[in-house]
Amino acid sequence: MALSPWLASILRHDAPHAWVLRHNATHSSRFYPMDIARYDRQLNEYLHLLEYEALDGADTLSRVDHETQGGLFIHLTSAIQQSNWEHFITLLSELSDDSEQGEELAQSLAWFPVSVTYSFIQYALEHSSPVVQAAAINASAARGVDLPVAEVASYLGAQDHRITIAALRYLGNRKYHVDQLMSLVNTLLTSQHEGVRFNAIRAVLLLGDRERVSLLQSYVTQACEYTREAIQLIYPLFDIAQQEALTASILSADLSPTIKLYALAVSGNTGYVPTIIEWASQADYARLAGESFAFITGIDIEEENLCPVIEDEDESELQNLDNINVRRKQDPWAQAYESDLPIPSAERLQAWWSSHKEEFKKGQRWIAGKPYSQENLNTIATEGNQRQQRLAEMALALSYPGSYVHDLTLPVGISIG
Repeated sequence: MALSPWLASILRHDAPHAWVLRHNATHSSRFYPMDIARYDRQLNEYLHLLEYEALDGADTLSRVDHETQGGLFIHLTSAIQQSNWEHFITLLSELSDDSEQGEELAQSLAWFPVSVTYSFIQYALEHSSPVVQAAAINASAARGVDLPVAEVASYLGAQDHRITIAALRYLGNRKYHVDQLMSLVNTLLTSQHEGVRFNAIRAVLLLGDRERVSLLQSYVTQACEYTREAIQLIYPLFDIAQQEALTASILSADLSPTIKLYALAVSGNTGYVPTIIEWASQADYARLAGESFAFITGIDIEEENLCPVIEDEDESELQNLDNINVRRKQDPWAQAYESDLPIPSAERLQAWWSSHKEEFKKGQRWIAGKPYSQENLNTIATEGNQRQQRLAEMALALSYPGSYVHDLTLPVGISIG
C-alpha cells in the first residue's frame, strides 16, 4: 500500500539525510561500529520502503532530488535493489566529476552482496567516466571482488589519475601482490602527480616493501593532502627511537596544530601527554587536544567528568570555548565532526593524568588505553571508534600477514532481504 503524502514527503527528505549522517559518522571519533550499524539499518529500511512503494505503483523515488547530498546514493542503490538498469545507466550518464558523487556511487555499488551488485560493478568498470570507473574499483576492493591482473594493469596505466589512484588503493588495501604488476607500481613512485606518487608509496609499503618508508618523510613534515594518512603509515614502520625523532620533527615543522595533535595521538607516546594538555588550554584546539588525550588513554572525556563546569550566566566563556567554527575557516585541516567533540578542562585533564600516568608504561605506544600488540589492535579494529579503527587497521596491515585495510566509509555485510 502506498504511503500517505505526508509520510512520502518525510521519506523523500529523510532517506538522503540518513546517508549524510552515516557518511559523516564514519569520519568521527564520536562514533563506534554499533552506531554505524544503526545507520546502516536505518538506510536499509528507507530503501525497502522505496522498493515497496515502487512495487505498489507509487513513485516516491522520482521526487528524491538525486543532485542533493545523499540523493544520488538513494537513487543508485534503489536502482540496484530493483534491478532498474535503465535508471542506473541514466544516473551514471549524468554523473559529474564531483568526488563526492563518486563516493556515493562507490557506496551504492558496495551496499549489497556481490551476488546482487556484480553486474552493476562490471558495467561501471567498463564505463567511459573516470569517476565511475574509480568508484567501481573502490567498491570491488570493499566487496572483495578479484579483478583480473590484466585489468588491474590497465587501470594502473590509465590516463586519468583517479583511476590509477583507485587501482593503487585496491592493491594496497587487499594486498594484491602480483609480481608482474610490481614493476608498473614502482614506476609510479616517481609520478609527476602527487596523488599517484603517494598512493604508489602507500601500496608498496602495504605490500611489504618497508625499505620505501623513507619516501614518506616529506609528506609528514610538509603539509599536503596526504599528510594525515602519511602519519598513519609511517609510525608503525619505525622503532621507538625513530618515532620519537619523527614526533619532534613534526612538532617543530610549519604544520597546523590540528596535524600536530593528530601526530601526537598516532604516536601513542605518553611522554607528550603534557604537551597535549597544554593545547587543551587553548580554546581553538581544546576539542582536538581532548580527542588526542582520549586516543592515547582510552578514556571518555565526558564520562570521566573532565569537561569544565560553565555557569548559565557565563555565556561569554562558553562562546569563547566554542569558537571552533571560526578556527575551521582559518585552518584547512579542520574537519566538520570537530564541533561535536567535548571541550575538556586542561586542569581536569592534568589532574586525571597525575593520578593515572603510572598505569602507562613508558617506552611503548598506546592506543585507546592499550599498548600496541596484535591482539589489542585486532580488538580496536573491530570495537574502537572510527578514527581508532582506521589507525589500528593500518598498523595491523603493515605489520602482520593476513591483515587488510578497509575503507570504513564503504559498507560490508548489508543483506538484500
